[in-house]
Amino acid sequence: MIRFGPSGIPLSCKGRTLLDGVMDVHKLGLTAMEVQFLRTNVSRRPVTEDEVGLISKEVEGKFIIGVNRSPDDNNLFVEDLDKELEVGDVLNFLAGGISEEFYRFDLVGQVARELDTFLTIHTPYYMKFTSKDDDLVNKSKLAFKYSAVMAGEMRANIVVTHLGLLDEGNDIEKVREDVIDNLRGLRDWMNKHYKDAPLIGLENQAGDDAYGSLDEILEVCKKVSGTIPVINFPHIKARGEYELEDPEDFEMIFDKCKRFVPNSYYVNFSGMEIRRDNYRLTPIKRGELNFEPMVDYLIDEYPDVTIISNSPLKEHDAMYMKVIFERIYAREIAKELRRKNK
Repeated sequence: MIRFGPSGIPLSCKGRTLLDGVMDVHKLGLTAMEVQFLRTNVSRRPVTEDEVGLISKEVEGKFIIGVNRSPDDNNLFVEDLDKELEVGDVLNFLAGGISEEFYRFDLVGQVARELDTFLTIHTPYYMKFTSKDDDLVNKSKLAFKYSAVMAGEMRANIVVTHLGLLDEGNDIEKVREDVIDNLRGLRDWMNKHYKDAPLIGLENQAGDDAYGSLDEILEVCKKVSGTIPVINFPHIKARGEYELEDPEDFEMIFDKCKRFVPNSYYVNFSGMEIRRDNYRLTPIKRGELNFEPMVDYLIDEYPDVTIISNSPLKEHDAMYMKVIFERIYAREIAKELRRKNK
């Protein structure tokens, strides 16, 4: 099956909640949505009288990531979702963005399954797993765990993450070892807390200052079970690793990733423009990356693949890709029927 969907709540969605977004995606004829988790600022406050007796995940408007029994206890435990709140508790929580809907993530997941909408979640974009004993690495591990908890509540299929930037003078072999060690620790934590833990999706990055070319991602996937490559074609094009001009170019990439994909490929697509030494994502009708050659490959091979539009036009380009695919597919079927009739 080939699925299409936007990264984030559709721009045209009148409501701005995840539940609204999932239902809107379905109304638009799409079958996937990548949830965007952007805010990780932690706040603290005492439990209120009307919250006493609730369990953490029932508190509306807050994602309770830790319950401390004393004001002097600063530990954060994202395992505290089912802890019953007591008088005197101090709550550590995330608020704002999708965190405000955490209390009904189970419902979001139920509705997504009923509507056959494939849900994934993307961690914040500042993630860093390229070293050890680093403040940003430790914050990234917590942010990943928050994302995994959200995924678990929604029963989302993949937690997508970047691996992060390189520090000046990094030894690439040491970076790879640190990335592998950090991800193994997170995978083990997920397996401990979830019977059916979501997969860890490793998204390739653009830029020489980032660890995460397609080949580097695949090297990590070899070493860490429960990880899959997330193929970001605009990033591949921006790095200049592959031409991406012909169906054969796309076939080469899908074939490289095949052994690491248990069920379905997960792909990001949009237009892309190179500007001086940088790049930017564009609508699919513009830029230097064409969708049609990938469609030709998909029609020939018809793999299971989820294609997420990370274009500025979000759902509009997800629908546009779906239309292009269906149009070319219908044309190929018509050609085959004409050949048979002859």
